[in-house]
Amino acid sequence: MKRVLSLASVVLSFAFAVSLAAQATPTPAGQAPTAGMIIATDADYAVHMKEIGQLNGVLNKSIKAGTADEATKAATRLEVLFKNVHGYWNTKKVEDATTAAQTAVTSLQAVQKALAANDMTAAETARATLAGTCMTCHTAHREKLPEGGFRIK
Repeated sequence: MKRVLSLASVVLSFAFAVSLAAQATPTPAGQAPTAGMIIATDADYAVHMKEIGQLNGVLNKSIKAGTADEATKAATRLEVLFKNVHGYWNTKKVEDATTAAQTAVTSLQAVQKALAANDMTAAETARATLAGTCMTCHTAHREKLPEGGFRIK
């Protein structure tokens, strides 16, 4: 009986350890970022930022066009990405960037709430707050490279 319990404990401990390791594993190259992804490298961060840039354009156009469904999809995905960005800056202990990422998440939640109520004016106001938050962080933490592109300061 002791042997069975010991074996069961080992198996459960192993399963728990694998589960924790899977949560902390960065997404392999070429795959889209997922919720809770740990941004471990500058390359992971760049993948997030590129998708954020594209989706921000979709969000902006969709709100202006009054297409709430498309805007909601973009805002929902942006929220996932910014939660990952928040974790990145929080790990680095960069307070202003962590706060900016949290403000972005809050703004996106406000966008989604406004879209659910079909209030495009409120959605645009929240989206404008998001855009200002992005620019503040980019100014403080992004450096343009002479050969093109950017790097994190």
